[in-house]
Amino acid sequence: MIAALSETESFTLPDNRTLSYALYGSPVPRTTLIYSHSTPSSRLEGKLWHAACVKHHIRLIAPDRPGCGLSTFQRNRSVLDWPADVLALLDHLKIHEFYILGVGSGAAYALAGVWSVGERLRGVSVIGACWNRTEGMGGGMVWRSRVVGWLASWMHGLSTVFFESMLGRASRDPDPMVFEDLLSREVGSRPPAEQDLIRDPANWPSIVAMTRESFHKGSEGASWEARLQGSDWGFELSNLKVGEHGVPLSLWHGMGDTDCSATLASKAHGAMPGSVLHLQDGEGHISYMLRDADAILMDLLGEKESIEVEEYMMVGY
Repeated sequence: MIAALSETESFTLPDNRTLSYALYGSPVPRTTLIYSHSTPSSRLEGKLWHAACVKHHIRLIAPDRPGCGLSTFQRNRSVLDWPADVLALLDHLKIHEFYILGVGSGAAYALAGVWSVGERLRGVSVIGACWNRTEGMGGGMVWRSRVVGWLASWMHGLSTVFFESMLGRASRDPDPMVFEDLLSREVGSRPPAEQDLIRDPANWPSIVAMTRESFHKGSEGASWEARLQGSDWGFELSNLKVGEHGVPLSLWHGMGDTDCSATLASKAHGAMPGSVLHLQDGEGHISYMLRDADAILMDLLGEKESIEVEEYMMVGY
């Protein structure tokens, strides 16, 4: 029997690596959602969706990717290695059909599912997606994201040192406020409306915990994540079968996203005929998911008739 709520589950993969995961959502689910966390982050990010998943009777499974949280680091892994880990876990849990939700850099792994999973995958949504440099997607990212991606792509060891000095060392400081204060200063660079949502007492403890947990085993996992984000993902967006003749795919992006520009979301939508793009004025990189979880989940499950669609700018199919 699968637990209704647990943040310290683990599974031994066929190659003897440990895959750590958290369970959130309904104790009596009608369906299962695989959550693909952002970077630097961890399985604990799924807690931000717990209440909405309970409301909609969804079981949310949030795995730590290799090197993040409690999952074993996997040297030389690619984006396309991830679906096999997810399927092994779902087979172990005896779950056949499922959905995927990816946030930020987790979008790459959600789309890898579209590429390789097949008929078991019922639908995918990505929020505030960060795109790679292929297919003309290199522009539109803030300078910090471009520099980190470039550094990780070419000098993984140096980028690991960078992540350790910026966040990793502080995450393991005996005084928890050292890391929390550091993260709070980083949040101060975001748009005011997004800052308010992030610092809301309903969200802030989870945001601190999920980011801190990313560095549980060190900074190599976050560094490799950045390397993969800036590299070829192993598939072209234009070759993904989405929409009427493939997997339902929705892209959600805030027009005020200062991490990953909405311009790139529009380019990605154009490269994937059949996808649906939702753009929202006034939303930032993660404020979309903090404010609109209900609408995102209902859309993912195909319950579009219940969404107040007039609040969104929907861009074609």
